[in-house]
Amino acid sequence: MRWTLKEWASESFRAEKNDGSEVYVYRAPVWNDFFKGSGAPGYEVHYRGSAIARIYFERKGATVKALEAGKCWPEISDLDLIEIALRLNNTRRTRPGAAASLN
Repeated sequence: MRWTLKEWASESFRAEKNDGSEVYVYRAPVWNDFFKGSGAPGYEVHYRGSAIARIYFERKGATVKALEAGKCWPEISDLDLIEIALRLNNTRRTRPGAAASLN
């Protein structure tokens, strides 16, 4: 489970696994059922055209929620999603002006 994360477009990322699998992580709108009024930045993880997970950041942690569509793709496990969230968090923190653009 070795993922590399590269910025693909504004507030979007492309994550590639060492076996060749790749997912796209897009900055997402606020979902009423998911954010619970926190206003934290959120992202959707897409694999082969389907949204398979949602990630949002609050304080120093990340919450990862696998979606039903993700069950169709067993090659992307929960551990993969957690690793992607960790790498995304590190990327967000190291980008200049990242905090300002997320608020």
